[in-house]
Amino acid sequence: MNVRLVRKLIVLFLFLAVSSSLFSASLRIFDMDHPVYDDMDALYLVEGKAVPLGIRPWSEIDVKHLLEWIEINTEEGRAIADRIRSYLLDETKDFNWKFSINLTPSMYAHSNSDFNKAEDVFYDEDILNRSLLDLSLEMTYKEYVAAFMDFSLGLNFADVTNGSKLNEYDMRYNKFFGMNIPFISEGGISLNFPDRTYLAAGFDAFRVVLARDRLSWGNGVMGNMMLGDTLPYHDYLSLTFTGNRNFSYQMLISFFTHSANEGKGDRDPLEGIRFFLGHRFEFSFWEGKITAAINESIMYQAKNGYLDPRVLNPLMFLHDLYIAGNANSLLTVELEYAPVRNFSIYAQAAIDDLAVGEARPGEVGASSDGWGVMAGLRFTVPMEKGNYMFGNFEFVYTSPFIYHRALDGKSDDLYYVSSIRYIANSKVNFISRYLSFRFGSDAIAALFRFGYEDIDLFRIEGNAFFMVHGIIDMFSKTDYYSEDSGSPENTPSGQNPFDKTESGVPEYTFAIGADGEIDITSYLSLDTSCYLVSVWNKDNIESPVKLDVQFSLGLRLYY
Repeated sequence: MNVRLVRKLIVLFLFLAVSSSLFSASLRIFDMDHPVYDDMDALYLVEGKAVPLGIRPWSEIDVKHLLEWIEINTEEGRAIADRIRSYLLDETKDFNWKFSINLTPSMYAHSNSDFNKAEDVFYDEDILNRSLLDLSLEMTYKEYVAAFMDFSLGLNFADVTNGSKLNEYDMRYNKFFGMNIPFISEGGISLNFPDRTYLAAGFDAFRVVLARDRLSWGNGVMGNMMLGDTLPYHDYLSLTFTGNRNFSYQMLISFFTHSANEGKGDRDPLEGIRFFLGHRFEFSFWEGKITAAINESIMYQAKNGYLDPRVLNPLMFLHDLYIAGNANSLLTVELEYAPVRNFSIYAQAAIDDLAVGEARPGEVGASSDGWGVMAGLRFTVPMEKGNYMFGNFEFVYTSPFIYHRALDGKSDDLYYVSSIRYIANSKVNFISRYLSFRFGSDAIAALFRFGYEDIDLFRIEGNAFFMVHGIIDMFSKTDYYSEDSGSPENTPSGQNPFDKTESGVPEYTFAIGADGEIDITSYLSLDTSCYLVSVWNKDNIESPVKLDVQFSLGLRLYY
């Protein structure tokens, strides 16, 4: 008997067995808090590959692809891959459904009520926004359709703003102690359920998703230059193509509320449109050692509801439409390279509304340039039994007017800031956060992170963060250069945060702390964090250092 033929048949049989088990993967989408993301990043770094697929969240089919596209040569990699495979549902029928119950009592405490905004929180912020009780139903049909919906009981989001008074934050941050249990903790019951829902349809390489969920584009830790995991949710429509290991594409539309509706009640009719529209092209080179991405997007708004359909074209560089009153364009480029096993370096760069064929800064009729850069390195060092140490260093610089093309007296919505309309405490409010880098523009920031994970028991990490921030905040506006002075009108300097001509002082932040998570059983986990935060010149007002000790504790019971 031909021994070589027998070997080939055995290999073919094993391949079909493994691939058939993986092919059971569906369009079910993993929540952004799921450990599959950290585990997949660790697997690729252990095997000497750049961190993959910065289009997040992922579906089960994405995870199946990522396991198929990597050649695993180490025992440590095999242990991590086995854990990732356990996340894929064992679906034996064409139609599958699963009912889940999640009970997540959580609490937080801090020592200084001056730290009362979302940007002041350094522990796991999901502790504040986590629902106490979540009932969810998940359904899949083969690999073609997936649906998810939940019903949640919890408190209002902690950083909503009251109508047009954008500087009046919800008082929940001002409390020294809080819980997510209604009627016990400060804050009204959230009427914003479902917290998370989606309907996905497609096949192995292509899917369409209509959802409310968190999003992220890129592999930045503090955030990304265009789309970071900063919002509690996006209401969005996406088209995603992941044909092979070398190329993926996503078109994403995230819908927001036009500012013309600020101050209106819940029974007043809404007007205007406003949305983020982005296209991400992601590539992999050199057997996965290099990943690169080009992201092109606009924030589009029109008070009268006018929509220019040309903005949908993903190949129109910066849209080239000269509709500065309706849209703000942002282009970002990403690159990651893994020169050796366990280590990679990465970078991002962003340009906000590059003036081509228009008046340049310093010329009459021009506005300020906006740009930003990010650079970092990450490592994963395998230990025994599939455990590993991990860490990274990351640096970010954002110029003063990146994310800000809103012109005073002309267009008020042309910034990369969300405007999610939300009912809280019987009032119409808005959730306002940057879509991109968490701290927005006019910032210089650095993060060092180091941790250890036992993939069957616990994960712990320490963080040290430093930032200097100039005086331009979330709602600052730029203006045209004047004919007389050749400088921006009604705005501070467009220089870096250390610029002495700004009408204020830089704010300095240093935070150090640790986060930990323990898997007590297969259905019970505990997470906690503790940080010491120190800020000089808080809110860009000259003042001595202010300190805040921040602590959080959460329990997850799920079935």
